[in-house]
Amino acid sequence: MPDFLAEMRAIRQDYLRYQEAGDPEGCVGFWADDGVLMPPDEPAVRGHADLLDWYRTAFEAFEFNFQIEYEQAIFAGDWVFARGSYSGTVTPRATGEPIEDRGKLLEILRRQPDGSWKWHAHMWSSDLP
Repeated sequence: MPDFLAEMRAIRQDYLRYQEAGDPEGCVGFWADDGVLMPPDEPAVRGHADLLDWYRTAFEAFEFNFQIEYEQAIFAGDWVFARGSYSGTVTPRATGEPIEDRGKLLEILRRQPDGSWKWHAHMWSSDLP
């Protein structure tokens, strides 16, 4: 049986390189065509076109530097359910003052026809007030 937790960590590390570079197209490449991002305090973002707009807007306003720790990954056929935590900073470009955050996340990944794993759904919430 493959180590899905290690595989999820590797996928996330690859993704974080694009996020830290502020590359919206690179980030969207990790999503299934019908993927849904569920950020806190915002409506859900569905599909590649809307995800690309969301990332472009986010990267214009902020720089991101995060670490992710997966605590559990459950394999179910062509699906993986992953749970973990995050910590890091969001830095508004307008002020340059980093804002620290930490919290939890939940992801669902689906195996694609080419055998790769892509996010079908992702949500997170802060542990801070």
